[in-house]
This record gives sequence, structure tokens and C-alpha cells, in this order.
Amino acid sequence: MAEATLNQQSLASAEPKAMRKQTNPIDAVAQSHVVRHLARLVGLAAAVAIGMVVVMWSAEPNYAPLYANMSGQDSAQIADVLMTNEIDFKIDASNGTVMVDQARIAEARLKLAAQGLPEGSNTGMEMLQEDQGLGTSQFIENARYNHALEAELVRSVESIRSVETARVHLAIPKQSIFIRNRTKPSASVVVKLHSGRSLNGGQVDAIVRMVSSSIAMMEASDVTVVDHFGRLLTEDEDVGMAKTSKQFEYARKLENNYVDRIINLLQPIVGVGKVNAQVAAQLDFSAVESTREAFDPERSVIRSEQISEEETRNLNNALGIPGALSNQPPGAGTTEAEEEQTKDIAQELPANQNRSATRNFEVDRVISHTSNPVGIVERLSVAVVIDDKSTIKDDGSIEKTPYADEEIARFNALVKDAIGYDENRGDSVSILNTSFLEVEPPVVEEAPIWQQMLDETWMVNLVKQVLGAIGLLIVYLMFGRPFLRSLNPNRYEVEGNAASARDQDANSERLAPMSASEAAAMSANVGGIPNLADDPNNPAAMMRRKDATYEQKIDMARNLVMDDPARVANVMKQWVGQN
Repeated sequence: MAEATLNQQSLASAEPKAMRKQTNPIDAVAQSHVVRHLARLVGLAAAVAIGMVVVMWSAEPNYAPLYANMSGQDSAQIADVLMTNEIDFKIDASNGTVMVDQARIAEARLKLAAQGLPEGSNTGMEMLQEDQGLGTSQFIENARYNHALEAELVRSVESIRSVETARVHLAIPKQSIFIRNRTKPSASVVVKLHSGRSLNGGQVDAIVRMVSSSIAMMEASDVTVVDHFGRLLTEDEDVGMAKTSKQFEYARKLENNYVDRIINLLQPIVGVGKVNAQVAAQLDFSAVESTREAFDPERSVIRSEQISEEETRNLNNALGIPGALSNQPPGAGTTEAEEEQTKDIAQELPANQNRSATRNFEVDRVISHTSNPVGIVERLSVAVVIDDKSTIKDDGSIEKTPYADEEIARFNALVKDAIGYDENRGDSVSILNTSFLEVEPPVVEEAPIWQQMLDETWMVNLVKQVLGAIGLLIVYLMFGRPFLRSLNPNRYEVEGNAASARDQDANSERLAPMSASEAAAMSANVGGIPNLADDPNNPAAMMRRKDATYEQKIDMARNLVMDDPARVANVMKQWVGQN
């Protein structure tokens, strides 16, 4: 114990070589009070700046676009409405899109809808209600009317689901009073489609007919439709090719209709996904018109009849006295006997008779005009494939067995009735029962839970707040805490002195001085214990040896620190206090 006390005193009185070295001017300036105070202020300012950045980042909401593809006028009006309603927003510098907090998008849209926003850049017939002024010429009025008509057509074209934006250009010439010199109007339409969308032939024809029907004297052939890639959508097709494509489309629709009938009929019996069908229809698209006129000679009636009769008598033998006397009027009268005599004489004279009849007969005639429908089914070929019957066993396994011939025959009869089978037409139906190849559906990997949670807005805000709190804690530990210690060093010095005093009391109890008899016993090597002062492995003896190298002394000092760190800490505090 006496040797340990000497070792402690020797370590306390020793001074490292590094402390004995003379400090250079740079170290002196760096260790000055002013420089240290300035460094503390700079660190504090940096800590405050970092803390503010972290707080602002964690408190910043998640912005999302309010509306896409807005005009500059609409953006300005929307910004005014948002500021009036105290809704935070920002404008994307890259495309000028107005962005609002995701949690308040619905509220912002309701506020804007109440104000009639966004209006859109296409102002249609509304512009005609504006004050035109007294000095407006007829040319300006016509130009405004044409522009308003273009805007209305743009609205109509943009109402199609696949169209994102559209532009319409009208070329309406001034009509002449002479019919010979009149020019037909024309139009061109440019459409921008949504990503992944396209316009089919029917939609293009609808746009063409809508535009041509909106302008007087405009024909559909004078309307051109172009997409945003510069592709012409209204290509001039041959009449025959266009007709063939329509016939092909009609045939496919008819075949799909037959397929749906078969599947809808058999699927409830054999199960979902256990039946497939294909139909090939041979159609006749010939347009045949015939007119037939038939006569029935046995069925005739008199339509008109004309009868003519003519009778002449021979009066060559004259009666009476010739001359003037015969021309005089009759006398006062004749007797009855004379009149009868005259009649008898006239009847005895010879007479000529002629009779003719003209009759018109109407013959029964039948005129029939027949026009055969286009697309008549000439022949149907049907192929049906049915999966085997599935049976669940007691152990839970699935056993597949083919259908019996009687069941296949019933299926065949059902299919024939569903398609309207006609043997005279040459229709054929083929049903095959086989085992389908089971294909396992692709496994869709579910997104990790953390990724699903990050998709939620509230989770993103929570993560930002937690990261902000962690950032503030790091800033406090790196900058704030050392700065607070530098502002109140007495407190930490008192605490350090108290801890040092407690350590010294504990060491003094352990290193209390021994009595003379105990020291004599230790020095006398009682019990075979060697004297520590002469032990070469003793740290104190090693430090006093002149032949010990610097590395050996460093190793001994490290061992001493590891063996008793509290004592070494007290020694270091005493060194700092002395300097």
C-alpha cells in the first residue's frame, strides 16, 4: 500500500511531455477567449439556422396540382380566390401549375367552383355579349363570330373522353350572290389525346360529322382531323375498301354474338372458365333486287263496254203531190182512216240495221319488287371445347373425369338451338371434351407495409415530424448543449469538484497509511511475497527506471488507466486545475 501511495504521488507530480511543449502563436490565438466566444456564437447561429430549416421542412404540407393545363388568366384568378379564402398555395416554377395542400384540395375546388373557375381559355358565344363598341366594323364582327364558333366546337370536341385538348380552325369564305362563284367552307381539327388513349374510326367520323354539321354548306370531305403527333386521322379511303372493312367488322360482331350465346348457355353447367367457343360465319353481302310481273288469264273482268246500234229505212218512193203543193202545211185535219193507211204503207217499205259492241277486259296482274337483305348467313361453323368434369374427393383433392356421350349430345343440341342450326344451309357444330391445362395465375407481390404506409398523406406528415424532432435533438446535442455549458461553467466545475472529492475520499479510504509493523512485515517479504518496490512489473518502478523506453512507459500508463480509471481522472483534473 505504501508503494501504491508513492505511485500516485509520482503520477500527480509528473507532467506529460506534450504539456511542456511551448505553444505556437496559432494555438495561442485559437485558445484565446475572444476566438472561443466568437466560435460559440457562430455555432449557435448555425444551430439555430439548421433547426429552423428542419422545423420548416417538417411543417411544410404536401402540395399537389389543383388543376392541370390552366391558362395564365385562370391561374391569376385562382390565386386571388385562394388568397381571399386563406388557402396556402404555391406555383410550380417549371410549368406554372397552381399547387395546394392535399388535405385542402377538395375545399379549394369547391371555393373555385362557386366563383365559376376555371373558365378556360376558350370563350365561346359569351364574347358576343360583350360591348363591341360603336366603331366596330363588319369584318371584326364576323371574325369574332367565327372565333366564338371555333371555341364552341373546341368545347364539343374536348367533351370526348379520349381527347385532352383540341383546336379548331374554320375557313368560311364570304359568299357571292352568284351561285357559280360560291366557295365551300372547310375546317381543320387538331386533337391532343390523353396518354395511352387513341381515337377509333367511329370517333373520328363523329368529329368530322359534328364539325361539318355545325357550318352551313360544309361537307364532311372538307374537314381534316390531325392528332398532336401530326398523323392524319381522316385519310381518304376507297369506297370499296371502306365497304369491305365495314363488312368485316359486321361479321366479327356477329361471330362474337354467337360465341357469347354459347358461353352464356354452357358456362352455368360446366363452370366458369371451363368452356371456349369459336364461330366462323360465312355471309353474303350481295345486294339483290328483283321485280316480277305475273298475269292470270283465267281471272279477267270487264273493265268497260260500249254498244252501238244503227237502223236506216228506204224512203225513195215519195208520197204526195210533187211540187209546191207538197210543201204547204197540212190542212185542217185528216181522218183516222187516212193516218192508218199511211202507217201501213211506211211499214211495208224495206229497212237497214247495224249493231256494234266494244268491250275492254282487265287481266289479273301481280307486280312484286324484292330486295334481299345484305349480310345473309350462308353457313355457320362452330367449334366448342369443354373441360373435364371436376370432382372433389374426401381428402380435398380434385379429380377430373370426362363427360359421358349422352352429356356431350345434350351440349350439342343446346349449341345448335342457340345458333339457329340449319342443316340445309350446311352448318356444322363440333364439341370436344378434353382436360384444360391449368395455368397458375402470376403471383403479385404485395408492396411492403412501409411503402403502403408512405403512400398515405398522414403517414408522410408523421414521418416528417419525427425526422424533424430527431434533427432538432441532434442539433441540440452537437451545438446547444456545449454552448450552454460554456455560458455557465461554474455549475459544471462545482459538479466536477464534487465528483473529484468523492473519488478522492474513496481512494483515501483504500490507500490509508499502514502502521509501522505492517510496513515492516511487507518489507520483510513475509510469507514469500516479494517487495513491490523491487518488482520490475510495478508501474511506479517502471516509471523510475532510467533504462525504460518511452513506449514501455506509455504501455504502463495505459494499463494504469484501464486498471483504475477513476484515479487517473482525478490526476488529470488536478493537472488542468494547476494550469
